[in-house]
Amino acid sequence: MTNAREAELLAELKARDERLDRLEKENALLRQKIDLLVRQLFGAKSERLDPAQLLLLLQGLDEPPPKAPEPVVAEEPRRSTVPLPPRERRPRLPEHLPVIEEVLDPAPVQACPAAWRCIGEEVSEQLDYEPARFLPRRLIRRKYVRRGDADAVPVIADLPASLQERCLAAPGLLAQILIAKFCDHLPLYRQEQPSAAR
Repeated sequence: MTNAREAELLAELKARDERLDRLEKENALLRQKIDLLVRQLFGAKSERLDPAQLLLLLQGLDEPPPKAPEPVVAEEPRRSTVPLPPRERRPRLPEHLPVIEEVLDPAPVQACPAAWRCIGEEVSEQLDYEPARFLPRRLIRRKYVRRGDADAVPVIADLPASLQERCLAAPGLLAQILIAKFCDHLPLYRQEQPSAAR
């Protein structure tokens, strides 16, 4: 009777062990699924770098680098000995447009012009736009030095404030381009075609 009871208990114990193993495997599988779902919801997104990819960069660092092949010597390019003709410089602004000249004199010169002597001038040009016409605006700033004082520093008027330093376009032209682009919906290449013809 004890042997039968022992066999029965051992069979029951074995069945419980098998059931426990099966439940542990099922539990581990469910945990993996939950971890995967949590990673999908709260983890790194597909646009970001996968940390496992960084391991690819570390592979092969323990091995010595492969021997480099013999370098190939490139043939030097042959240059022509014939000199190129000089390029013609076109004027920055069309010459047929009417020019508006403005002369700026420094404040001390305007107060007493007889005490100053003009020694030169600096000319700045910008392309301006008035409705239906383009016109170059030339700004002439004269340089003056005090008479009788040869070693004095020359005086010149300051340039007026501009929207962009060293820009060929005056504020009127920039305003016209922006209005045509954003209000009239004309792209820049379509604005260029009629402007070049004028």
